[in-house]
Amino acid sequence: MHALFNLEPKAQTGVQIPALWPYVKQGLRTNVAQIVSYYRANPQAVKSDHLLVKIIQSMDIPFSVGYDRYYALADASALDLSMVLKLTSSLYKGQVWDGVFYGPGSQEIIVAHVGDFNYEKVQKEWMNVQAVKVLRHPKSDLYMNLPDGKQNTDESGPAVIAINIPLLMCQYYWFRQNYFLPDYNEPDTRTDMMFIHMYVLPNMLFTHLDQALFNRIRRMTNNQDFGQPLKKHPFVMLNYDHRVDQCYAAVLNNLKRQEKNFVGTLQNVPAAIRDNMERVMHVPDMAPTRQVIWALAISRFPALDFVLGQAHRTPQTKNQSDVDRVNRTFLLWKNMRVFEGVMPPDMQADVIREMQTIQAKANP
Repeated sequence: MHALFNLEPKAQTGVQIPALWPYVKQGLRTNVAQIVSYYRANPQAVKSDHLLVKIIQSMDIPFSVGYDRYYALADASALDLSMVLKLTSSLYKGQVWDGVFYGPGSQEIIVAHVGDFNYEKVQKEWMNVQAVKVLRHPKSDLYMNLPDGKQNTDESGPAVIAINIPLLMCQYYWFRQNYFLPDYNEPDTRTDMMFIHMYVLPNMLFTHLDQALFNRIRRMTNNQDFGQPLKKHPFVMLNYDHRVDQCYAAVLNNLKRQEKNFVGTLQNVPAAIRDNMERVMHVPDMAPTRQVIWALAISRFPALDFVLGQAHRTPQTKNQSDVDRVNRTFLLWKNMRVFEGVMPPDMQADVIREMQTIQAKANP
């Protein structure tokens, strides 16, 4: 599974980045920082029954055990809790959720994992922790509305979200320690619901942005219109849409002129937060069991579709081993019926069509 989606890194040869991109990249990063700063400085709250609130409140680990023990207990119980909450993991298939992050009608697969991280570093940088990451979403606008469960754009489709539960709990631990300090000048009025809205959801925007950029270049490839935001932030941001499109038009032109392997293709598409789309497309490091394969696969179908599309009519020329791996893996999944019984029939039909499109591009 990871050999198919976390492609082995290779030397970046022949990577061409548009001259304008460093300016655009810095501008997009500035916009993210502006949004994150606003929601931290202007506390709001999610609903008390929000999934992330349920996770932290269901753990119910006393702070008195100390940080090391708190982390150990959170790590040990994370996957068991994820099964109770019907999240997808290496142990449990889970379910498809409706609009937890991207609003009603959004078909969301929420993956729980316990990936390694420097838990000591969290103490110093807890505000910036990205415990919840976006592996796929359908949005192509760059306005970066908060993934707060509201319908904020005119685009819909599947989304895949990864939650590192122990990391979320460690972030929550230091959030609470910060506001429980005896010399803190204000009363402790920060609720669990405010914690999610102030820190967890805004920090999702870093991975959201790179996925939005990838959706944008895919729409350019297919001559599709971009999505539009339905909600505005209460402050002014600089708009980089046109400059992004200029850069990506140059990228697509370069890819047409120079045949690349799959990794090289993704390395030639610059991202805003990560260096390039090859880095953006990595899935969490977790056991690739049958229970979770369906979710991770759906998260990376767009990347496979894109690289095969850029290979044009001769994908085997530089990608024979990867094409063979795609064919073998898809056949295995079909025989294992990994996409059956885990999602609504209409979504399953869409997934099968997406797979068929990818296979057609792999075998022209």
